[in-house]
Order: sequence, then C-alpha cells, then structure tokens
Amino acid sequence: MPRRFDNLRVVFKLRTPICLAHPWLHFDGIIGHLVMRRELGEDYFTLPSKQPVRFTDRVFKLKMPLEKFRGGQDQWFYKASISFFDCTAVHIMEIYKKFHEPLAHTVQTRRRMVDLGRGFFRLYMMKLPYIPARTVTFYCRGIEGEIRDLLRDLPALGKKAVIGFGAISSYSVDVIEEDLSVVCNGVAMRPIPRWALKSWSELVPLAYKPPYWDKRNIELCAPPGSRVALNEG
Repeated sequence: MPRRFDNLRVVFKLRTPICLAHPWLHFDGIIGHLVMRRELGEDYFTLPSKQPVRFTDRVFKLKMPLEKFRGGQDQWFYKASISFFDCTAVHIMEIYKKFHEPLAHTVQTRRRMVDLGRGFFRLYMMKLPYIPARTVTFYCRGIEGEIRDLLRDLPALGKKAVIGFGAISSYSVDVIEEDLSVVCNGVAMRPIPRWALKSWSELVPLAYKPPYWDKRNIELCAPPGSRVALNEG
C-alpha cells in the first residue's frame, strides 16, 4: 500500500532563544535524527562521530516519513524546508568552559597535573549567535501522524540545548493546501541542487540532504531565498 504524504506546516513555540552555528535548521535533518534515535536506542550515541554511516532501508523498521524529490539515478532530496523564524534579530553570546578545581581530586588519572590547554579538560571561550525567536516554522511533504509522533521526542531546537537554549513549549503539525516544502512563489525554501532546477538566480556550494555535515552531500545549489524554477519534467 503506497504511503500517503500531505502538505504540512510544522510550527514550534519556544520558551527560550535558539542558538545556531549555521544560518538555518533543516527539517529533514531533524526528522532523520529522531528516526535514528528511536530505531537505534542507546546505540545511537555510540555511532562514529567523524565518519558518516551509510544505512540501507533494511536497517530501519521506521522509514523517513518524508516524500522525496527525485531526479536521475541517485539524485534525490527530501521535500522539507529550512527553518523560518518570526524575527530577524541576531545576538552574539560568549560561552566559557572552565575546569572546576575543587573537584580535581576526583579525576581518575596517575598524572599529578591536569592539562588545561588541551584535551578533555581544556579551557575555552567561544562566540555563538542566538535568535530571540518565539516561533520556528517548517514546511514539508510528509506523513502527518508519524511526524507528530516523532516530534514528541524532541525537547529543543538548535545548539546548546543542555544549558537551556531552544526549549520547545509546544508544537503543531497542520495540513495545508499548497506544497511549500521546496519552492514558494518562485523562491527556494531549502538548498536545491542544480540538477533539480530549470533556472536559478544564483548557485553556491551547499549540502542539500542529510547528514548535512557530510562533505559528500555538497553540490552547487540555489540557496534558500533565491529565485528558482524547478525542473520537474
């Protein structure tokens, strides 16, 4: 029986500002993360961190609840947009990591000194942007019930959720009439690779499918917000 995909709008309401290390979030990346976590359980946290793992459909009992845009052989991406925030303000914060010296005696090591310049206990300061958004909106072609169920496992969006950023207070998944997952009024709603386009206003190297940190998924793409026409023939 074929799977039924609907045009969906997903809206998250946030309790705290969202912290990012990239201009946007990818909805298919979020759903892929949730699918893998649910399928693999605790084994998810032991996956290699430096090398992408290529899974086949046989690994997952629960497939991605998103429709694919297909081109030629091995050319595809999920019909899922990037994030859209309800504000344009961006602020910069500084995060510090400092070794807690009163607990130094609890460190299990034979060394008499703790190296604070490198390794696990090193000190650092980093600057990260955050957006004081109250809502984050995504669009996709997906299976409403499965997406709604998966999102129950998501406590926050963005980076540094462990210190309170991007906390989700509620979310909604609604069926809408028009498919806004890839293009809306001639504007790209996500990175779209050149092979999927009939025309474009600009092209830049971008990852266009998950995992987005894998350099093998980078191609010349029309970036979100650029003028495009899809090659759907």
